[in-house]
Amino acid sequence: MAEGNNHGGQEQPRQWSEEQLKRRRQRSVALALVLGALVTLFFIVTIAKLGGNVAKRPVVGAVLGMEQVV
Repeated sequence: MAEGNNHGGQEQPRQWSEEQLKRRRQRSVALALVLGALVTLFFIVTIAKLGGNVAKRPVVGAVLGMEQVV
């Protein structure tokens, strides 16, 4: 085997510089904000598509002949 191969030996833990940690944290925050905005957008679109029909739908228990829970 080649001697330059590090697959079998122990690797030294990677030391991150302060600048790298700062950029990584900024990317994480940006990704979290984008994900939150996407979830909010999906929620708003879902509510807009359903509209007032959610309140007008029959209750499952009423359809099956059970008492309606208020």
